[in-house]
Amino acid sequence: MYKIGCIGHAGRHGEFLSRIFNREKCFDGYRFSYVFGEDEALTREQKDERFYQVDGYCSTVDELIARSDAVMILTIPGESHLPYALKVIEAGKPVFVDKPFAATYEDAVAITEAAQARGVPLFGGSTLRHLKKLDEIKELMGREYFPFISISYRADPESPLGLYHYYASHIAEICMALCGPDYRDVTVSRNGKNLCSVVKYENTSAVLMTTLDTKLVNIHLLGQNSYSFDLNQDECYIDGTTKFIHMIETGKPPVPYKEFCNSVKLLQDITRKMSAAAW
Repeated sequence: MYKIGCIGHAGRHGEFLSRIFNREKCFDGYRFSYVFGEDEALTREQKDERFYQVDGYCSTVDELIARSDAVMILTIPGESHLPYALKVIEAGKPVFVDKPFAATYEDAVAITEAAQARGVPLFGGSTLRHLKKLDEIKELMGREYFPFISISYRADPESPLGLYHYYASHIAEICMALCGPDYRDVTVSRNGKNLCSVVKYENTSAVLMTTLDTKLVNIHLLGQNSYSFDLNQDECYIDGTTKFIHMIETGKPPVPYKEFCNSVKLLQDITRKMSAAAW
């Protein structure tokens, strides 16, 4: 049995993934086995409620890494991802780094360079960018020319918990998945809690919108023919984990590391300009 370890108590991703592996048994031969967390203090009873039938709770991150065959870093603050990722990479274990992939572009580069130097397969980021429907949309964009695309999702720039990066990282990564990492410029406008960013590429522009008026991922392709998609988010954990398992089995990361790094850079550019944008 291939044992996967989880770093991080907070949030619901560990809860969802433990059920995918251990209750629904979506991936034969794999188990969500061990958990370590210092991001939220939980009693044993609270851990048992949050994580479905794991094999054990570890007292240190080193114990978690040693007992696991691969590790998923599921802590919410991007600042925590670099030190954890470097520990897992040094141990030579395949690693998943949750969204936001890193707090800064420099941290993202440090994670990806360490993985390349050590030959450790690395994956992660937004689960929404791994929806199967995104692959179909990208194929469509390869067949037809669209001077504009738009991507919208729910995020609050005034979140009292500071979670704008956590949710807005979805559209930054979807932008990378559909248009690539090599954007040229970003302009931002703001109206209250609604934020609109225009990401300029050589041959297209991606309009990224965060608003509290939607709960879906909405994607529009505007060209000679126009298309509109509302994505089913319920499938994202299965679709993302499927790619993680495939990486474990093949040793081949499914996402170019430059896309992880530049999605972090894009979100930094957006949030820096957001603070100066008009209300």
